[in-house]
Amino acid sequence: MAKKTLYFDGYCDYVLSAVAEHGKITDFNFEKKNSASVIGNIYKGRIENVLNGMNAAFVNCGLARNCYLSADDVFPDANKYDGNLTEIPDALNLKEGSEIMVQVVKAPVGNKGARVTAFPAFVGKNLIYTPCASFVGVSRKIKDGELRKNLIYSAGKLKRNDEGLVFRTAAPYAKREIIELELGYLRNLYTGVSNAFRTAKIGDLLYSDLELPMRVMRDTLSYDIERIIVGSERLKKLVHELVNLYPPAYRKPVVLHDSGEDMMQEFGLTEQILEIISPRVTLENGAYLVIEKTEALTVIDVNTGKFTGGDSLEQTVYYTNILAAREIARQVKLRNIGGIVVVDFIDMTNPAHGKSLVEELERALKNDSAKCSVASMSKFGLVEFTRKRTGTSPLLLLTRPCRHCKTGYIKAPKFLAFFIRSELLKFYKNGIRTVRLDMNADLAKELNDWREFAEELKSRLPDARIYFAPHRSYPEEQINYRTENDSFPLPQNAFALF
Repeated sequence: MAKKTLYFDGYCDYVLSAVAEHGKITDFNFEKKNSASVIGNIYKGRIENVLNGMNAAFVNCGLARNCYLSADDVFPDANKYDGNLTEIPDALNLKEGSEIMVQVVKAPVGNKGARVTAFPAFVGKNLIYTPCASFVGVSRKIKDGELRKNLIYSAGKLKRNDEGLVFRTAAPYAKREIIELELGYLRNLYTGVSNAFRTAKIGDLLYSDLELPMRVMRDTLSYDIERIIVGSERLKKLVHELVNLYPPAYRKPVVLHDSGEDMMQEFGLTEQILEIISPRVTLENGAYLVIEKTEALTVIDVNTGKFTGGDSLEQTVYYTNILAAREIARQVKLRNIGGIVVVDFIDMTNPAHGKSLVEELERALKNDSAKCSVASMSKFGLVEFTRKRTGTSPLLLLTRPCRHCKTGYIKAPKFLAFFIRSELLKFYKNGIRTVRLDMNADLAKELNDWREFAEELKSRLPDARIYFAPHRSYPEEQINYRTENDSFPLPQNAFALF
């Protein structure tokens, strides 16, 4: 299995991650650091009011309103799984003034505070671990009755007497060593939360799985990670803590990238990130894909481009289609494309090649954690497959609709800022201290109003002088850089970013 390199970096209030194999990105995420959602968060709380007749209480968790705790909510999502509580936890001792660890299971709505449980659950890729509730279960999305029965039996063998275990949809496809590794990780995670509870103050956040590095480390198989590279001391500390949750044999060193240049640019990943938002994807032999999303489905067209091959026409086409199938599997995962996908492969005359091509696409899609189902090739050379999308597409943050053509997309301003930052870091490392950026007037205003952007650049480029020169005639993505090595006057409407 190919070894993976994990990259984590951030700027302003955004964080990004990439997973690469042999220098090629297989996963990419870009999102805000902080989310408004509190679901899943674990807090140290204090019981304020006890509702004796309802076996419930209101708990001060440091949120805007006191949270509602029902002692009967042992595992609130139990109805989603086949299984049962093998051992009922001891009744909670609800006393006013008592300190208690609680996890948010339902967000606050209107005048109502969040709903919490005193029996936390830690969600992994294949498992849900409940350290205080002895629940054994299997996702109802696993339809095979015999398989569900076997998984419940396995869960009972893996868990300890006082804890619970639920197998998620991905569990049947994971090796036992991965299941055991993940369970050990989640146990260590709970131990860390329990230790933090002892010294924490009322209202302190003890755990949140909203941080991107935490989710990526949880979902990436640790045994095939070769190295982990981070772009800041904060991320190094966070990721190092996560790495230490794994057994010593699986821990990898966390390397701080501090060369002064943008990390993604230096490791050759920037162009691949840009390709995620482009409808055109070039294959290694010069052929290319065109990916177009419609309201009902996604269409992918395969073209030979400049590739002519060295054998017969049939072999050239077959080879190109095989490369395309592998790249399509990578692209739908990177772009988080869901629903129906129709691929127009290049026509082949040999029926055996058509069958082999479909099998290759199925193999490539097996590396995707999302469920995919591939149909046979039609008589017109089309192959349909479905993919279940989980979460949001990165395109929602990376792009926004073009206001001119109304159908296409352009880079979002805060994504453009990522590339501006990269270029300015490169200039600065090369000794250039004064840079003028000519850009669209609306973009200049938006970036100037985003003070976190200026503050970060000022901290990274302490003695630099950065000027924005707005132009009404510039397209929204056009940015021209002029440095102190050029002879440039500042136009009247130019201004210093900091």
